[in-house]
Amino acid sequence: MSRGVTTWPGRVAGRIDRLSDRTFGWLAFLPGGALVLLFVLPPIIAVAAMSLFRIELLRDDLTPFVGLDNYLRRLPADRAFLDAVPRTVVLAAGVTALTVPLALGCALLLTKAFRGSMLVGIAVLLPWAVAPVVTGLYWKFIFQSQFGLATALANILGIANGPVGWLDTAEGAMVVAIVATAWRMVPLMALLLLGALRTVPEAQYRAARMDGAGAWQAFRFITLPAIAPTLAIVAIMTVILSLQMIDILFTLTGGGPGQSTTVITYYLYRSTIGNLSFGYSGALAVVLFLIILGCSALLLAVRFRRRGTAGPSTDDDSEARPARPMSTLGASSVAAALPVDIEPPRRRRIRLPRWVGRVALVAASVALIAWLVGPVIWIVITSLQPEGAVTQLPPRLTLDLRLSNYTDLLSRSQWQGSIVVSLTVVTLVTLLTLFLGALAAYPLARYEMPGSRVVLIILLLTQMVPAIVVAIPTLLVFRFLGLKDTIAALVIVNTAFWMPLIVWLLRNVFREVPRSLESAARIDGCGRLGTLFRVVMPAAWPGISATAILLLVGTWNEFLFAVMLGDRNAVTVTRLIGFVQATVGPEGPPPFTLVAAAGVTAFLPCLVLVVVFFRRLMSGLSQGYVKG
Repeated sequence: MSRGVTTWPGRVAGRIDRLSDRTFGWLAFLPGGALVLLFVLPPIIAVAAMSLFRIELLRDDLTPFVGLDNYLRRLPADRAFLDAVPRTVVLAAGVTALTVPLALGCALLLTKAFRGSMLVGIAVLLPWAVAPVVTGLYWKFIFQSQFGLATALANILGIANGPVGWLDTAEGAMVVAIVATAWRMVPLMALLLLGALRTVPEAQYRAARMDGAGAWQAFRFITLPAIAPTLAIVAIMTVILSLQMIDILFTLTGGGPGQSTTVITYYLYRSTIGNLSFGYSGALAVVLFLIILGCSALLLAVRFRRRGTAGPSTDDDSEARPARPMSTLGASSVAAALPVDIEPPRRRRIRLPRWVGRVALVAASVALIAWLVGPVIWIVITSLQPEGAVTQLPPRLTLDLRLSNYTDLLSRSQWQGSIVVSLTVVTLVTLLTLFLGALAAYPLARYEMPGSRVVLIILLLTQMVPAIVVAIPTLLVFRFLGLKDTIAALVIVNTAFWMPLIVWLLRNVFREVPRSLESAARIDGCGRLGTLFRVVMPAAWPGISATAILLLVGTWNEFLFAVMLGDRNAVTVTRLIGFVQATVGPEGPPPFTLVAAAGVTAFLPCLVLVVVFFRRLMSGLSQGYVKG
């Protein structure tokens, strides 16, 4: 009996090695693909089908077929939806206009080597580690009308005298929402731009310096043209992510005041959850998907155009091209864009002392870092203060730091249970997704399988569907399976919806592993699975570990599915904190300092991951975004 147990893995491996590459590829892809096929594609299809019916659960349980009536009659007559469209445009435009230049500034700052650069890098990544639902909580504290930090600063600077209703007006609430959303998006976009900046040949900057070009000229004539396609991609991605935003608004404004920050996604959430209008919500979801699909098509067009026009490196071309005068080698000067025999017109330049530029650069960098780190530091300080110290105008902070808010919070059974649920879900989702994702990504990276392009397109399309679009069908699926309010449901849904992105990332990671390593392992008698897990994955470990951290942080911060599928037995930390201010007991709402401690508790595990694995995150994710 023992001999059979010890020999069956070898027999299975032997049978797998006898399969053709095509058969093995589809067999390896099957487990991960089945999850997507069973739990991702059906809800997407169901949304389109539901949009053709009238399903109003608060009025009746009838589901008559209405065809395109939800699109052609009800939607054009829905004034609330039509009003949400310009708000969505304003939010997306504002977030993009703020995110792109700040992300570029962060990326440029990260390319500099100086003492303390690691701390600066951690500061840049910090907002990304904060869950969106917690981000809304942080910024709501800062712009609290009675005693928020922004109110205190406005009073100190003489801009205001007394409370300021930042979130009580439509314009103020929209501006705060734009700032809060951009705050969390900047790190991700900075990583993408950082990867692009690292691809610019240093030889171009050396030639520009030899021509006498300054830092601004080098940036204008070398850096910007080189990263222009990536800048376009960043702008489009920011628009797409802004269109999908709901978590930040949930805790920041709640769509208010009135309807002033109710964008399309939040209106869809209210229609689905509040009104239980599943048919009409399905139509809204399809419209939102089509908008995002249009933006994504533009993104793909930019990427394909970038790859199609990418040529060999400048260093390689320099040997094949005829020699040119030194004045034309530096792309930092206007002469680089003109024929050799044409002299550009000379302009009178105002030359400032170098120290002026350095001081301006330092001041801008300090302001940027303060903006990135400030909200987190303020929440940490608030969580350690007595309640009376932070509910005054201006706040009267003390050195009497207290941990009572944390001990009070962690002594509550609901918080203990939510932490256990979150840790369990995050661990299982990460292990399961990486294992199945590696099996699915490896054949897509190595073998020419018929239909693989179609599979990749389907995986890409699933990433264009916002979670709110498939929330209700997903809820119905797990309720039908009897898995609602279980850890198993959270593990399955997170694994399934993370799978397409992880397969894409791991596919790019595996393609960077030299094929010679696999060939050598196969010559030495290593089987297919052994080559994957003993050779390829260890060689690709930097990229895999970065992907794992991305998965850990993303799963821990997930909110929408936690709200839809959790109830009492499977409540995550983000779900609990999303409703923490709505929990009103006999003594009223919870203290602000206690809510701040909850925000820090929800953020702390992600902070540890960012600090401990900072270098791996920076190298793995920035390179992965560029290659992807």
